[in-house]
Formats: sequence, structure tokens, C-alpha cells
Amino acid sequence: MKHPILTMMCLAACGGMQVVNAQQIPIAGKVTDQNGAPLAGVTISVKGTNVAASTNSSGLFSINADQNATLIISSVGYISQEITVSGRKTINVTLSSGDEELDEVIVVAYGTAKRSTFTGSAATVKSDEIKDVPTTSFEDALRGKVAGMNVTSTSGQAGSTSSIRIRGIGSMNASNEPLYVIDGVPVVSGDVSQMSGYTYNTNNVMSTLNPNDIESITVLKDAAASSLYGSRAANGVVIITTKKGKTGAAKINFKSSLALSPSWATDNYKPASVQEQVNILYSLLYDSRIAAGRTPEQANEQTLMRLNSRNWSPGASYGNPVTSYGFGMHGYEFSTEGTSMFENVTIKGKTDGVENRDGKYFDWNDVLFRTGKYNVNDLSVSGATETTNYFSSLGYTSDKGRSVLNDYERFNGRINLTQKIGSLLEFGANLSLANTNLSGVNDTRNTSTNYLYQVSNLLWPLYWPTDYKTGDTWTNRYASYAQNVPYYNNEWENGTGTRRISATPSLLLKLLPELSVKTIFSFDETNSKDHLYYSANHYTGATDKGVVHEMVTNYRKLVSSTTANYTKSVDLHNIGLLVGWEAEKNNTDFVRATGRDLPNSTLHTVATAGKLESQAYSWGNTILSGLSRAEYNFDEKYFASASFRRDGSSKLGPAVRWGNFWSVGGAWNIGKESFIANVPAIDALRLRASYGINGTLPNENNAWRELITYGSKYMENPGGSLANSANPNLTWETNYNTTVALEFGLFKNKLFGTLEYFNRDSKDLIQNVPQSTVTGFSSTVQNIGQINNKGVEITLGSDIIKSEDWNWTLSVNAATTNSKIVKLNNKENIIWSDPTGGDGRATYIYQEGESYLSFYGLEWAGTDLTNGRNVWFVNDNNNQDGDFMFNGKGATYDYTKANRVIIGSGIPKLYGGINSNLDYKKFSLGLNFNYRIGGKLYDSANKDVADDGYYWERMHSQIFADETWSPNNTAGPLPMVSGRDLEDVNQRSSRHLYDASFIRLKNISLAYTVPTEFLRSIRVSNARVYFNGTNLLTFSKFKNADPEVNQFSTRGWETPLSKIYTFGIDFSF
Repeated sequence: MKHPILTMMCLAACGGMQVVNAQQIPIAGKVTDQNGAPLAGVTISVKGTNVAASTNSSGLFSINADQNATLIISSVGYISQEITVSGRKTINVTLSSGDEELDEVIVVAYGTAKRSTFTGSAATVKSDEIKDVPTTSFEDALRGKVAGMNVTSTSGQAGSTSSIRIRGIGSMNASNEPLYVIDGVPVVSGDVSQMSGYTYNTNNVMSTLNPNDIESITVLKDAAASSLYGSRAANGVVIITTKKGKTGAAKINFKSSLALSPSWATDNYKPASVQEQVNILYSLLYDSRIAAGRTPEQANEQTLMRLNSRNWSPGASYGNPVTSYGFGMHGYEFSTEGTSMFENVTIKGKTDGVENRDGKYFDWNDVLFRTGKYNVNDLSVSGATETTNYFSSLGYTSDKGRSVLNDYERFNGRINLTQKIGSLLEFGANLSLANTNLSGVNDTRNTSTNYLYQVSNLLWPLYWPTDYKTGDTWTNRYASYAQNVPYYNNEWENGTGTRRISATPSLLLKLLPELSVKTIFSFDETNSKDHLYYSANHYTGATDKGVVHEMVTNYRKLVSSTTANYTKSVDLHNIGLLVGWEAEKNNTDFVRATGRDLPNSTLHTVATAGKLESQAYSWGNTILSGLSRAEYNFDEKYFASASFRRDGSSKLGPAVRWGNFWSVGGAWNIGKESFIANVPAIDALRLRASYGINGTLPNENNAWRELITYGSKYMENPGGSLANSANPNLTWETNYNTTVALEFGLFKNKLFGTLEYFNRDSKDLIQNVPQSTVTGFSSTVQNIGQINNKGVEITLGSDIIKSEDWNWTLSVNAATTNSKIVKLNNKENIIWSDPTGGDGRATYIYQEGESYLSFYGLEWAGTDLTNGRNVWFVNDNNNQDGDFMFNGKGATYDYTKANRVIIGSGIPKLYGGINSNLDYKKFSLGLNFNYRIGGKLYDSANKDVADDGYYWERMHSQIFADETWSPNNTAGPLPMVSGRDLEDVNQRSSRHLYDASFIRLKNISLAYTVPTEFLRSIRVSNARVYFNGTNLLTFSKFKNADPEVNQFSTRGWETPLSKIYTFGIDFSF
């Protein structure tokens, strides 16, 4: 047969056949929730058979079953029920959700399970909880939803994504991201653009997934829940289940929303007034002249001369504020009444040129930033019969960021199809296609492409795009690279186009009522094309006479798996067995071409370049696995489970290639015991525990073997050299996980929740270990380190009000994670820097017994209020007192005499979320808070906006203007502006550490469901209008900028998160 899949689909379209014996009767009914609302898509199955049906949009179902059969009614997020038919032809069912959370159906590794029978740690987030959040990637909507899961953003740019950490950090050098699984298949995740961090922050492939296609998200947190995924599950697993059709007539749904983010709607370094900025600059320049031996009169004269000059001199940057600043070219004249250091400078706008500057300043924010607009349009068609289930969608997302160069666009489509072929075979196919386009700016301290950095640090309101005298555009760059951004906007371009296609056909064979076999094959390909161009008029491209970079990256993941699942109930004994195998292959191809010496500014392609450079690489890895799981429970009172997976990876040498990963778990449903069953206050009580092992592979594909890199020449002949110092014994990083939890429901299930303790030992961590340079390399990778994460998680929920008109549910989750370094190579400390910024951010230290995220630097003692100078604690190991005593400790004015020590930890003491949902008739109000208590954040951007004088042009902050010491402000906590101690502010020190605690109203959603009576007249079945506000309220001790920071607890010049106002409509017919 040449086209077997096509043939099967055609057969499926003709419908399946069901054999009904003479004892079967037709049964019909309706399924509703606690409030009487119909539930669509609920599965009704006949226990012990393959017969099943599902409800339509009105909650109605029909099915044929034996008159003495048992029906199982289940739906994800609701409590399943078993009902004996007893000859009835009409059966109506009410499903409960939330108040008996122990019985909801959840998606787990390679299947589904009732929470009451599951021995692992898992949390579920349903689509209703994230449906109104304006985000291009679903991770951002998960903040505050799951205990023990920390979601952080690296940027507020359009198209940006978030990072997820589950129960701390498990590796020093390998990945700490969880494994992502979509519809049962592990998928590609992470950055796919070669320009990520180059011209913009990130291009995470997860942003190709449309959040509106998601039905539910399950987070697996412990070994019992995740060990079936073996070597990739050490950091947890995020299982994404996409939508399916609901039984009944075809349902067409359309959703559209528009979100606005005004340029002012952000918390980020309020600038000082122009007068305050000029006064600070005058004081700095004046002090530098006094330090050079000038008299007060000379210092005043030379300072004003430099401010009034028409030309800028290169000597006026990088700690050398001694020449000219060019404000005169922009139309300003400065004078003072006296000659002291702290004069109030008079600013006069000139009127003798083609442009009048009198009383005017230039607002760079108006030119470089705008009101961000986020627009989503999604259309879906879905439905189901007894033999066919389908869901298809088309979506378009446009996100125009607040920066004028930041745009994100996504087109996406999806088809999910399930077709029964006869009574034994079921064919499935999930197909998805997404195309994204992204352009942006750099989120690091890159002066050329970070516009936020330009505006906040470099571009004074005294600078205009044109010369006031002539009206000509200026093209030189001032000081440390302040640039005329409107001019340069037209002299460069950047962008990334990403296309992702995923196809997952599957076959499910039901050999017996108790036995089924499922085979899946998945093809996941992502192509990313990057384009970066600088004209010959741009300072970056001037030397090359124009330069263009083109990069193409192709990622391919092939996954094939076959699993057999067996379930059997004998009296009160229930068993479940699963065995299977899985194979995965990953390949990456990369090609880069650079063209220089372009013939003109209209041809931006490599093909037209006079000089050409190119590179090409290809790499990959494979994994082969066998897996098994056994589950047993007696009367759903006593539970036991065990799983085992054996992985072999090409990333490791032949001798250590195979790793064994396993788990055991048990649970006791105490609530079913007679001594608890009669306690009125306790409705549910369950104790569970698990222990298991997961693994982590190294990032590198070939660290275990020696490689040769070619491209060098020897005596004009092709040659190569060793590329690495191999370690053939490099093996898995291994995580040993212990979890103990208590689940409960109290007071007629008005209060329910989970209290959980976890301990995670990560051993054999990969470290760079020093070796003799005779080898040609200073270090090699070895399995040496060890980290421990332990903590407590608590989740509480309550149905505070439940009546015909009012419903109010409230949930709170909290987690504490203590992450410490246990073992290092020869106890040698490791000093490292924040890898996300590349802009002089924080320094950390790995030290045995200390926090994983220990900040390392000088301890700033504060400001000496007698003279305004910086003071540093010496912290000498030999107990030397330093130059003087300050607040009871040895101190010095000279930072070079101080020692670097651990100055704080970036790990919070407590973090989590608060979620409230209030319904009144057709109105609903949802509140989502996320919070963090304790821990420090390192604000490297503060080194710029509160510069003491090293970079003269960067002292813009209102906080700096208000709190700087001076003879007129002798209580100022920040040091005096100085033209002398220029390096002090650049030291990585506790001066830039702040309390990272905050609580934020992350999302508020107000919705109204249009009455059905009105909709019938326009042939619409459901309609809802809503408003969502994001980041509207934040309470924090940190006042400089946004307190929500990245996973390394630092902030720099990334685009801050903003307030977002979303208006939307959602209707179906």
C-alpha cells in the first residue's frame, strides 16, 4: 500500500462500526457542573470495554451499554465518577471541581491519572486560568500559579519569553530548564536565533506555540512524577496538552483582543530634572579641575568653557572629564553667579540660529518609544462524534513593543485529529505550523542598540537631533557613545524569521479491554533566519564600507515511541502496567555568511558584497530508551508505584553511555480509614511519599572525545588543531529526589490543599577542572560538584462562597527553597559572573556550605557624612583594622585595600502566588498576585544612573540627585559627586544590592458573559467580553525600577515590564 496513512484517514472518514449485543440498551443524559452549567467534552466510558462517548456543547451524551454496566464519567480538572446503569436509560450527572481536588483527572507522563491514585507531585494549570493574559508565550502566564515553580522574565520586549525553575537549581554548567512535552512528545525549547543577546534578548522557540491552543499544563516536580522521562527530567517536566474537539455539532470560536502598553507605564529610573542634571555635571567637572590644581575661579571658568563649547572632544569620556562637551552646538549657554563647586547653573536657550532653543528641551522618549500594541486574533473549529474528534485553529498575533524598532509577529495553525477505525484501532494526528518575525533592540549594556540605555544614560535633554545653528543632523557620537538615534535608525536593520513545523501521527491499538498499545512518531523542525545590516554611514559599518550578516539555523528533532498499557481490577485490587521504548534524534545545522564592502545602501545582501566570509557547522545527538512503570492500589486506600527507565546517549562515551533512572512511591488514603471517616471536620486526608533518581546530560555533544577543528593553515597548507580536552569518563549529572506530602480537605471541603517537603541532591555535577597547560588546555570537564536543594511547599484553596448567584474561590501557594553548594573540586571556590547581561553585572562565588546564588564583592560601608566620601569595610582575614573604624568595623576610603566577600544571596526566602476568582451571575473578576519575600537583587544599571563621576554623562537618576551628599545635604546617603575617585562606583559591591521583596498584582481580569437569550437572536451560542490589566500594582522596597528580575536576581538595561491594558471579545457559534 503506497499511502497507508491516507488510506486510514479515508477509512476513518467513513466512520467506525460498533457491535452491540442484544443485552445492550441506549442511554442518554446530561453532564453539568455544580452550578448547573453544561459541561462539554466530558468522557463517558463503559468500564472494562473500549466503548466511550463524550458530551456535546450542551452537555448531552448518548451511549450504548449493558443494562448492568458501570459508566465512568471523567474530565480533566473534574472529579471522576463511576455510576452503575441498573437498567436506566436516562442518567444525569453533576461533576465537581476544586472542592474535592484529590479526585481530579490530571495529565502525567505517558498518560493520565486520577490525582487520588497518583503518588507523585504534580500541579495542573487549566486554560481558563491563563486565557485572558496578553502574552506571546504561555510561561509568562504561569507566574504565581504553581508552588515551587519560579517564573522569571529577562525582558519586557515584544516577543520575549520567561524562564522556569522548578524546586531550585540542579546544575552548575548544564541546563536548569525543565523538559517541555507537548501532547506526549518531548520538544525543542530554548533560544533558536544566533542573534539572541546580539541585537535583542531572546528568540525562544516556545513563543511559536499559541497559548490559545492549550487545554491544560501539568507541572511534574518530583522523581515519581517525572522519572519516566529519565535523563532530561532532573529539572522537572512541563506537560502541555493542546485542545481537542467536544462531542456535538461543529463549534466555531473566534477570539480577538487588543492590548495597549503606554510608554510611560513602567517603573524604571525616574530621571532628574534638566536643572539637576546640569548642576551635577558642573560639580563633577569643577571638582576635576580643583584636583588638577586650579583655583576656584579657574575651575569655574574652565568648566563653563567646556559646557559652552560647540564641539565635543574624545577626551571627555571614560573617567577623563577634562575637555569639551558640545552643548553649544545644540543651542545652550551656561553661566553661574559664583565660583564654588555647588553652584546653581543658569541655562539659557539660544535664539540666534535656525532653530529656537529658548525654554525648550528635547524629549528622546517621544522619538524612540511609543505606545505598545498587542493584538491577537484566533479562529478555531472543533467538534466530535463517536468516531471522530477534531480541533483546528488559525491565529495571528502582532506585538509592537514600546521601542520603535521592536516588533513581533506570529502566524500559526493547528490540526488535531483522532479517528476511530473499527472497534480496535484509533488513528491520531497533531499537526502545527508557526511562522514568526522578530526585530528588536539589545537588552544588555550595548550602547549602540539598546535604546532604553541610550535614553536613560547617554542622551541628555540638552541634545537635539540637529545643530541649532544650521539645522544639520549630527552623526558623531558623544562621550561613551551617545548617538543620534533617529539618524542611525535608517542606517541599519535587523530581524529574525522563524518557521516551525511539527507533525505527530499516532496509532492506538486496543487489543483487549485491559490492554492497549500506542505508537507515536514525531517530527519537529525549526528554521531560523537572521539578518543584520549596517550601512557605510553607520559607525558600525563605516570601516567595512557597509556590512551584512546572514545566518540560517535548522533544528530537527525526531521522536519515536511505542508503549503498551495494561490495567486490571480484581475485586478491590487495581493494577496498572506500562512498558515501552523511545528513540530521539536531534540535529542542528548552522550557516553564516558575512559580506563587506557593499556597492550602495540599497543592496543589503551578501551576494552583492565585495568581500565575503562564511562558516558552516553541523552537530547533533541521539538518545535510546527503555521504560516501564507499575502501579497498584488496594481499594483506592493503599497505593504503590515504581518506574524504571534506561537511557543511552551519544553525548557520553561508550563506557558510561547508559544510565538507569528510577523511582518508587507510595500513598495512604487516611481519609478512608474508619478512625478518620467519622471525624466531621476531615473530608479527605492522604499521605504520600516518593524517592527516585533523574539525570542531566552535558550541554556539549562531544565533550567525551577529542575533536579537531579545521580552518587553520600550516605553511600555506590546510591544517587543524585540537578543539578540546576530552574526558571519556564524563557521565550523567544525577539528581536524588525525596518528597513527602500531605493532601487534605476540611470542613466539607471548604478548605483543601497540600503541604509538601522535598529534598533534592544533585551529584556528579560537571565542572571545569584545572589541568596542566602541557596538554594545550588549562582545564577539562569532570563530574565533581554537588548541590542540595530542599524546601517546603504549601498550596491552600477555599470555596469561600458557593451559591446560585455568587461563587468565590481563593487559593494561595508558597514555597521556600534552600539551595547550597555541597562539594567542589578540592574545595576550591569558583568565581563567576551573571551570563545574561554581558554588561558588568554581578559577580558570584561557589563556595561549599554557601548559597548557590551568593553575590561576591566589596562590602560598602556607606558614605562618610563628615566629608561625603565612599567608605569600604576592609574584611581582612588577618583581623587588620583598616585605616579607621566605621560603625564598629575596620574601614577604608580606598577600595583597593578592601577584600571581596560574600555580600548576600539572590535566593528568596519565600515566593509564590495568590489567586482569587469571584463570579456574580454573568460577571467574573479574577485576581492573580505573585510575590517574593527576601533575598537580594543586584542592580547593575544603578551603577550608571547613579554614577559618582566615572561616566560624566550618565548621572540622570532622580534618586541620585536627591540623595547625593553635598554641603547643602549633609545627610545624603550617597557619596559626593567627584572628579577624583572615579573607579569607586564601578566596583561590584553591596552598594548595588537591594532587598528583592515585592508583591505584584500580576493580572486582574473582569469579564461579562452575554445572556444566552440575547445571543439566540443572532445565532451565537456563547459570547464574552473582558478586560485584563497586567502589572498594574506593585509594592516593593526597591524603588529604582522594576523589582521582578531574572533567574540570577540581577537587573541591568533590559526592557522593563510594563503596565498593559487589554480589551477582548470571545464568542462561538
